[in-house]
Amino acid sequence: MPGSPQADGEPERFEPDVLAALPPELALSRLPVGRHGLPRAFIARNQRLRIIAAMLRVLQRQGYPATTIGHLTHEAGVSRATFYKQFEGKEECFLATYDLAAAWLCEQVEDSVTACREWPDRVRVGVTAALQLLAANPGVANLIAIEALQAGQAARLRRQACLGRLAETLRNGRPSRGELPLELDEMLLGGVFSYVAHYVETERTEQLPEATAELIQYLLIPYLEPGETRRIARRAA
Repeated sequence: MPGSPQADGEPERFEPDVLAALPPELALSRLPVGRHGLPRAFIARNQRLRIIAAMLRVLQRQGYPATTIGHLTHEAGVSRATFYKQFEGKEECFLATYDLAAAWLCEQVEDSVTACREWPDRVRVGVTAALQLLAANPGVANLIAIEALQAGQAARLRRQACLGRLAETLRNGRPSRGELPLELDEMLLGGVFSYVAHYVETERTEQLPEATAELIQYLLIPYLEPGETRRIARRAA
């Protein structure tokens, strides 16, 4: 996935306009003018990822309803013709951005819980990782928690799919509680997204890790005794 290597202990950064696994002379934010001999496929990919990165940045300033193609092309440093070679319009660009960012977030959380054998540990480690990642990547937090609800039915379906994938990651080994709705974990994660949205809207995205213990208890308490949920949450504090 797009991103840049991080020092140990630092959250991964989602940087779609940095092309991973390429030599520095090719991992360009702006292509050189004139004859440069770069492969056509590379140029197209570079332009696409720059537009996606521009969408993330512009959404933070404008919000989806007010974002225009002009905002995106100016931010990405491409022409309108180049934009329309990549996307049919603003919605398709948004959906491509959401797909890339949501897949990145889900994969990061999945990787974080790989070594967890007990279900409560999966929730504790997964929530901790997710909040750290969103705090380090406010554009992704804004995209997933706020803008997806403003960008139409297709975007809302993408958001639901993201919730479902995260729920599947965290539910492995969960105690069976037949009296509870099967979709309860997805409903609870929807509440977590709403909590994230509140932090974004109040310009406190970087403070999201402060909510880690509280949100871990929120996800655990329907399935465990309150004392047990507090004990597990304290491990993340």
